[in-house]
Amino acid sequence: MKKQIYKIRSSITKKIKSKSRYFLATKSLKPLSRKFGFDRGTPIDRFWIESFLKENRRQIKGKCLEITDNFYIKKFGLSKVKTRDVLDIDIKNKKANIHGDLRNLKNKIKDNSYDCVILTHVLGAIDEYEKALLEIKRILKPGGVLLLTSSCFSPIYIQGPKNYWRFTPDGAKHVFGNIFGERKVKVKSYGNVLTGQCFWVGMSQEELSKYELEYNDPEFPCIVGVLARK
Repeated sequence: MKKQIYKIRSSITKKIKSKSRYFLATKSLKPLSRKFGFDRGTPIDRFWIESFLKENRRQIKGKCLEITDNFYIKKFGLSKVKTRDVLDIDIKNKKANIHGDLRNLKNKIKDNSYDCVILTHVLGAIDEYEKALLEIKRILKPGGVLLLTSSCFSPIYIQGPKNYWRFTPDGAKHVFGNIFGERKVKVKSYGNVLTGQCFWVGMSQEELSKYELEYNDPEFPCIVGVLARK
């Protein structure tokens, strides 16, 4: 009887140690990638960004605006989109047909212009983000929709634009609710403890299973997706 108890305890201990090693991985002070996993494959957060846009693809229609390029408008809007405008503050970006500062576009874009604005992981790089959101609300048509994603948990790429903000689900509800109205805002989080660790150290989508990527744990959010309607 004692031998059986010992075997059971030994088995449980081995499983616990195995799980600990699995989550703690190595004690390296350096990440696998400093480029969000681009050099290993597809960044993990892109999976969640595209999941959010796919879930809300019906909103991508009519006259649309995206930042830097129109990749997601083309991918998810398809024939429902009539106009694909691209905004960038960088005048060297030839993919953009509108050059301007998202915080002040009054001389660039008229009121009530767009049916949909797509903003993926941009807001965290804007210092006065509330001004940007007010401008987006201004240029949206009545009933128009902002589809936005933002980091909740992410490394900082110091060679890129400055990183000012991260938004928790509650923080996003508060910020967007104040501008668009609580009833006109829907917030959803994506990620879990495993994918969060993998993203943090620079692993790629290709190194995880679809189940691991899709599993959502609200207590360990990695990004937030926001649908805000004017």
